[in-house]
Amino acid sequence: MTISSKANPNSMVLRKSAVVLAVVPWIFALCAAPAWAQDWKAEWDRTVAAAEKEGTLTMESQPNRSARAFLEKEWAKAFPKIKLSINAIPSSQFMARIRNERKAGKNLWDFAISGGNTGYILSKEGLIDPIANEFIYPDLKDLKTWGGPDNAYFDLARKYVISLSAHLKSPFYDAKQVPAEKVKAMGLKILLDPAYKDKIIWHDPSIPGSGQSFGYVLRSRLGDEGLRKLVIDQNVRFVKGQHEVVEALARGTAAIGIGPIVTGLLGPYKKAGMKLDIHAFGNTPEVTEMSTGGATLYVFNGRPHPNATKVFVNWIMSKEVQTGFSSVMDQDSRRQDVPAVGGDERTPIKGVKYLETQREDYLKDVQAAGKFVAQLRRSRN
Repeated sequence: MTISSKANPNSMVLRKSAVVLAVVPWIFALCAAPAWAQDWKAEWDRTVAAAEKEGTLTMESQPNRSARAFLEKEWAKAFPKIKLSINAIPSSQFMARIRNERKAGKNLWDFAISGGNTGYILSKEGLIDPIANEFIYPDLKDLKTWGGPDNAYFDLARKYVISLSAHLKSPFYDAKQVPAEKVKAMGLKILLDPAYKDKIIWHDPSIPGSGQSFGYVLRSRLGDEGLRKLVIDQNVRFVKGQHEVVEALARGTAAIGIGPIVTGLLGPYKKAGMKLDIHAFGNTPEVTEMSTGGATLYVFNGRPHPNATKVFVNWIMSKEVQTGFSSVMDQDSRRQDVPAVGGDERTPIKGVKYLETQREDYLKDVQAAGKFVAQLRRSRN
C-alpha cells in the first residue's frame, strides 16, 4: 500500500495509533500464556521438590492386584525418589483402623483409591479434604476433561470423592454354560431361569464391595418379587470376596457371576493356560450400570506427606497415566479424552443415560437393598 506524501498527517497518526491498539492485545495475549504456563510449571516443580524431600507416600488401595502393580511400577519410573507404600485393607477394617489411629492422635494415611462408600462416610466424619486443592495441572482446574465437576465427583457435596472410572458394569456369564443368544434375549431375567439354579454367585451386597450396588440395580429391574426368587428359589451363592466370584466363573463352578468386573481379573487364569469364554451381559441400560470400578480417589486431612499426595493426584489424573491405568484395570476412564477399553459389550452407547448407583445420592437406597437381600437370605436358612 502506497501512502501519498500529501496525506493528512493527523490521519496518518490515527492510523498508526489504530495499528498499535490492534497489536497490543495480541502482544499481551502472547506474553500472558507463557507466563501462566510458567506459573503452574513453577508450582509443579516446587511441589515435586518438596515431595522428594518427604520421600514417601502412603496409600489405601482397592484389592485389584493388576492396578496396584501398575501404580507401583509407573510411579517408581516417574518419581524414583518418592516411595509409594500401597496397602489393600478391606474397607470395614480400614475405617475401624483409621478411626482408632485418629483417636490416638496418629495421621498415617495420605490418600485412597478404593470404593466410594468409605470416602463418603469418612468425609462426614471430617477425615477427608476437598480434592480440588490438590490440582496443579491446568486441565484439572475446571475438570472439563472429566465432563465437569458433576460428572467427576461422586459425593453429595461434589468436592471430596472423584471417580477415576466411567465403566459399564453388569453381571458376567460363562458362555460355555449360558448361550449368548439367551442372555441377549432375556437380559437380567435370565437370573430367574430355573436352568441356572445353584449356578449363580454374588459378591455379598450387604457389605461394601463390588457386589453392593447390584442389590439396588436388581431390585429396581426385577422388583422385590424377582429379587426374592433370585435369592431363595435360585439359591444364589453369596461370597465375601470378589476374587471368589472370578475364580468360580474361571473354573466353571458358577455360570453367572454378580459383582466384580470379571474380565479385568482373569489374567492369572489366562497365564495358566485356561481357555475362558466369559462375557458381560451387555452395554444397554437395562442390564448394566455405570460403575466406578472401585476406583474413586480421595485425600485424607492431616496427611503426613501433603506434597507427595498433591503430586500423585495430578499424576494419576493425567491423560497418559489414565490411559495406562484404564487399560490395566480393563475399565474405561472417566477422563473423556482417554480411549475406551471395554470392547463393544462394555462401551457406553452415546447419548444414553445410565444408572450410577455408586454415587452417594443412591447410598441409602443401595444400603436398603442390601438389607433386604440379607433378610431374604435369613429366610431361606
